[in-house]
Amino acid sequence: MMARHELFLLVIASIKVAGHSTNISIPSNLSTRVLVPDVYGYSMEPVWVDDYLKSDIASNLMHAIANITQKPAPFRVGGNTADQTYLHPDQNVTSIAYPDPTNAETFNITPAWYDTWANYFPVGTDLIYTLNLASNTSNFATAVAEAEAVHAALGSKLTLFELGNELDHYQSKSWRGPGWGVTEYIAQFANLTSQITSSAWYRNATTPPKIQAGVFADPPSLPDQQVDQDDFDIVNVTGAGLVDPDLIATYAMHLYPQSTCEAVRWLRMRLELLSNHAVLWTNVSQYIPEVAAAEAAGAVFVLGETNSISCSGRSGISDTFGAALWGVDYALLAASIGVQKLAFHLGAQSEYSSFTPVPYEYKNESLEAGIRAPFYGHYFVAHVVKGSSDWNIAALPTANESDFSGYGVFDASNALKKLVFVDLGIWNASTGLSNPSTLSVTDSTYVSNGTRPVNDMRVTTPWEEGAELSMLRLNGPGTNAKSDVNVSSVTFDMATGTKIGEEEEESVQVGAGGVVAFELQQAQAVLLELS
Repeated sequence: MMARHELFLLVIASIKVAGHSTNISIPSNLSTRVLVPDVYGYSMEPVWVDDYLKSDIASNLMHAIANITQKPAPFRVGGNTADQTYLHPDQNVTSIAYPDPTNAETFNITPAWYDTWANYFPVGTDLIYTLNLASNTSNFATAVAEAEAVHAALGSKLTLFELGNELDHYQSKSWRGPGWGVTEYIAQFANLTSQITSSAWYRNATTPPKIQAGVFADPPSLPDQQVDQDDFDIVNVTGAGLVDPDLIATYAMHLYPQSTCEAVRWLRMRLELLSNHAVLWTNVSQYIPEVAAAEAAGAVFVLGETNSISCSGRSGISDTFGAALWGVDYALLAASIGVQKLAFHLGAQSEYSSFTPVPYEYKNESLEAGIRAPFYGHYFVAHVVKGSSDWNIAALPTANESDFSGYGVFDASNALKKLVFVDLGIWNASTGLSNPSTLSVTDSTYVSNGTRPVNDMRVTTPWEEGAELSMLRLNGPGTNAKSDVNVSSVTFDMATGTKIGEEEEESVQVGAGGVVAFELQQAQAVLLELS
């Protein structure tokens, strides 16, 4: 009998991957969703925070984003090691991982550790901190102490607490026993939150942090990506009574579209599957009921930790220009169904990290600190959300194919202001194949034949003839490229994260009948904005 993952690959292989539509129309009755300025954020593993603080790369990159969006990208300090973090006020060093950061089973910190990163991020950055829910000894004493200590350091910068990380995996990690599910979780949630909210520091805080509830890992409707069989999802927890709009601001789940920690699923790790809008829709659309449940509970839904491939990613896929295009499509598609924010996970030695802060030895190679292709996807998205805190977004029905997607961005009066098109067609280049911050062994050796295709696009819009549009492009040599990526000629210094150059914006004029004509390369994204 054919294995499930083999059947999945055959189905995807049959999807058309070239020759997408070139005549696009913008319907007048599109249903839109909120597009917030900080839709694209990050999640940082606690055990790797110290490494990120050793350089200004992350800080400089985030300032570049904030200069465009006027709202810095949110940062969550959380992940697997959040549930292995313990406060030791008398410890001689601010933090230490045992046995080491790459294999941490315990991460011991002092309260001073929070001070080390309190001022690293741009002013206005919303910080989210994950408390240790796994340790339930002494009535959650560890989490209660963490909450007070981190707030003392961060103050109003701390906007949200999470209670534990991926607690639907607690049984498989032996942190909870059989029967661990929604009912027991809600009781423990109530216990811990009541201790926090009744404490003196919380009652005296001007803007006390709220809660990001849920924090579940397994996708609701893809059984072969579920680790434990349980009832954890947002539909179930809100239905069981975990509703408190005064305390719970957001509900979170996690998503790694290529979830591949076990060898049986390694065939899922393919760049052509990541660069496929139809596959992305399959993954993202399963959260539509979760969005509805969160909103019915008076909150919003977020993907509080995500990235391309679970278990730290896979070089040659996660660090390519294809992943940058995927990140743009992913953030905008998620926003179009009501997922307000996405937090892309970071580790100082993770293959999916968009930027790495310090040099390190990894898999028998010496890697440099640097910036990888996916960050340019974030920089492109920053321009999409630039200019207003009241944008709305909709996916375009006539730009919805396996290798092509499109989005309209509207103002508060529902007037079309921007258009985004992403060509996800695979084009493998012969240049830009290496990046000193990535594994050289995964540098691509396959080059596409012939000349890179260019589509002559014609988009029928409601814009008036003669109106001027600016155009911005996310460019790379090819899907397989790891370097030579830019956003309309803007690049970033690999050593410092400093922006190099200014955007060379093209301009185009709306033609008769509202038609906008322009060229779109295979494996490229373009932003059209009404001047």
